[in-house]
Amino acid sequence: MAKPNILVVDSDEGFGFMLKDGLQNTGQYTAIWSHTGSDALQAIGEQSFDLVIIDIGLSDMKPEKLVKAIRQANNGIKIMMIPFIGDTLPDHMEKLELNGVLPKPFFVGDLPELVDKAMGREPSPSSSSYPVQAPVAAPNDTPTTVEQTTEPSPPPSVAVTPAPEMGIPIVPQETIRFLRASEAEILRLLSDLNLEVRAEAILLVAGTNLISHAGMLDRGHCEELAVLVAQSTQAASQAAQFLGERAGRFTQSLHEGGAYRLYTLTLHEGVLLSLALSTNVPLGMIRHQCRQIAEQLGKYII
Repeated sequence: MAKPNILVVDSDEGFGFMLKDGLQNTGQYTAIWSHTGSDALQAIGEQSFDLVIIDIGLSDMKPEKLVKAIRQANNGIKIMMIPFIGDTLPDHMEKLELNGVLPKPFFVGDLPELVDKAMGREPSPSSSSYPVQAPVAAPNDTPTTVEQTTEPSPPPSVAVTPAPEMGIPIVPQETIRFLRASEAEILRLLSDLNLEVRAEAILLVAGTNLISHAGMLDRGHCEELAVLVAQSTQAASQAAQFLGERAGRFTQSLHEGGAYRLYTLTLHEGVLLSLALSTNVPLGMIRHQCRQIAEQLGKYII
């Protein structure tokens, strides 16, 4: 069965691109983004859509006008509206008989439920029940683990499978709430990073909580990968303490196989930026891009 096709109409390029990517990253929809109402009408004339999501702050026309034009072009298309941040839709828009409202801010993980409800569909089954398809080394490759600080890299060691009872650092709930409330802005940063490195997955993890993700893997698989990353990082911290590392942890971690590598940067105690990507991407480029994005993510960590 073909995935529902969704048109995002938003004059804010960053938010529009983020929402389009957020929909596609669920693995349940295809989506495109239009910058203006005029572009949206042209797109509707050229291809079929199941749902149009319209931001109330369009630059070229009133959203009411666009809704009416869409209904005239194809009355079968479902329509959602995005109100101004922290606000509800104006009363006069009730007569438009919209199919749904997407409030700002929202959690990307809530998109499937909100979108399926607007389209009158049964909620899509969670992909988290599927096995993890995170990048791994080919069977004939022997993975290596390299834990790194600002000092020269230690020799490769054997990859460790962390014990399930390992204590993951507890991230304060206030920090997690603030990160989740800033999810739209964080996803935009991760999506910008993905444009540079084209990763299988880019994760921002707090404890074992997946805050946001970008890349090829859907959210269900990224949530499972986030737990593995948190466990692996905790194992590295225990090794750092055993070796007498002054900070008590390694700031960077690299797991590398024949085709893929998993690079993790600790932003704060329990808050991790992790990338799963091809070994074709130069490691120096990965480190440079992650340091830059880490500086921008720092303002969301309280």
